[in-house]
Amino acid sequence: MSKPVIEERENGPLVIKGLTSMTDAAGNAVEVKPVMALCRCGASKNKPFCDGSHSEIGFESRGGEASGKDILLSYQGDDVTVMYNPRVCSHAAHCATQLPDVFDPQSKPWCNPNGAPADKVREIVRSCPSGALSLKEDGHLMPGDRAEITVEKNGPYWALGVDVDVDPAGEGATADKKVLCRCGLSGNKPYCDGTHYNQGWKDS
Repeated sequence: MSKPVIEERENGPLVIKGLTSMTDAAGNAVEVKPVMALCRCGASKNKPFCDGSHSEIGFESRGGEASGKDILLSYQGDDVTVMYNPRVCSHAAHCATQLPDVFDPQSKPWCNPNGAPADKVREIVRSCPSGALSLKEDGHLMPGDRAEITVEKNGPYWALGVDVDVDPAGEGATADKKVLCRCGLSGNKPYCDGTHYNQGWKDS
């Protein structure tokens, strides 16, 4: 069975084909169809689906300055080395909230792999929704063969096991995890660069 595929429509929605599982911002299952158009301009009144609002507001597929450098940084610990690309990060903050002794944005360096047991660090890194975090020892490990999209409240689409018909989000970006812009403000479209967080974007 082939992977679901997301295609960009120029100055329009994300069109996904073959998806079998989708969850909305409230955690509810969304009825999926063989082909669906997902809003990425941030203005649809039928989110997460496109209602044509992109045409009314003059949405553009490209443009804007991407947040964060496209560079793969390395944080070496005694037992594990964490890799991080700022450009790919969607600022979901799972790492900082779940393992603050290792991931602390207020500290320099912000990542201290020795701050917790190596197994715990590995667990948190592998749960990073955007794939901005990875492990030097094994690259990006995915839990099984799931293919699904989750709509983050006031945030992006988290896509797991779904192909996208454009170049990767940045250096070292995982092939199976992608975070796609939903607010229309990212400078790294179709990928999320965390601008929704910086701008305080809301679903409604």
